[in-house]
Amino acid sequence: MNVKGTIRFEDLGEPVQRLLRSLKGGYTEEDMALLEYVSVKDMARIYGEMSSERHAEEIWEELRAALKVRQEKAARRELELRNRQRQIEADREADERARREQEALEEAERQAAEARRERHETLRKIREEQAEEEAAAAAAEEAALLAAEEEKLRRKAEKRRKRQEARERELQEQQEALEAERKKHAAGTSASQKKAWEEYVASHPLEFGNGNQSIEQKHVEHKLRAPPSATTDLLNRTYTPKCPNCATKFMSPPKEWDCPLCLRRTRQHIKVWQPDDSSSECMICHAAIGRFSRHHCRSCGRLVCDTCSMAKAIIPALGFNAATKICDDCAQMGQRPKETF
Repeated sequence: MNVKGTIRFEDLGEPVQRLLRSLKGGYTEEDMALLEYVSVKDMARIYGEMSSERHAEEIWEELRAALKVRQEKAARRELELRNRQRQIEADREADERARREQEALEEAERQAAEARRERHETLRKIREEQAEEEAAAAAAEEAALLAAEEEKLRRKAEKRRKRQEARERELQEQQEALEAERKKHAAGTSASQKKAWEEYVASHPLEFGNGNQSIEQKHVEHKLRAPPSATTDLLNRTYTPKCPNCATKFMSPPKEWDCPLCLRRTRQHIKVWQPDDSSSECMICHAAIGRFSRHHCRSCGRLVCDTCSMAKAIIPALGFNAATKICDDCAQMGQRPKETF
């Protein structure tokens, strides 16, 4: 279905398309114009709420009200940017008028100075005819006067030039800041929400593992506090590997827990295991751990204390071909070859 509007139906995110198809009353061109302001968070929320028992009309009304607020806010922002642009142009015109007036005033002063120089020259010639000493004194006085006057004009011109350059830099900085803000504002409203949604799904593989699956709720049995035999398949899922530098998530740990993207791009060894600041206690015995008493299990990536990380094992799948430190839970699983204790 194609509707003439600000954004095409096929460019909408998958959750928004599904919501529109579920509306009994359909939607209008005004609604399509509002959908330009849908964010990725909105699509994620629609994705979750469509799996609940809430009606599509109720979800749509809430989303529509929020989009109207964003549309009005964007319009006010655009009006503010246009007003600022007009203010900058008015300031430029005022500065140009002031510059022309200053130049006219300086030209009048220059002409007056020229007239004074001509009068002084006439006076000097008269005094030369009267006496050589008087002529020399007059010449010295004239030279000093002219030098002082020229120095005054030079200082005024230099001061005016610096002031004008500073004002030009200020206006240029304001113009650049305005253009940067306008570009940032324009980039915030992407023309393809569908692409943004696909990137969001791709960066959250554990939340959206299969893009073609239907949205439904399922009861998941909580086994994290069950006996060791029940947690065999859960130990490596208690923490999803995630790079703290580029925020990439991984379905399974990479080689030696190093982020392959950062290693390829910047040649940095960024560990994707559980961050040091995420817990102040051991993930197995829950005892307090300090800066020098915390360790990372090379098998599951969790934070453990000295007592719970006495075991070692060889883990070829993760690139550990020599015995390396693992936690007691992973050691008891018995799934790692060549374990040594």
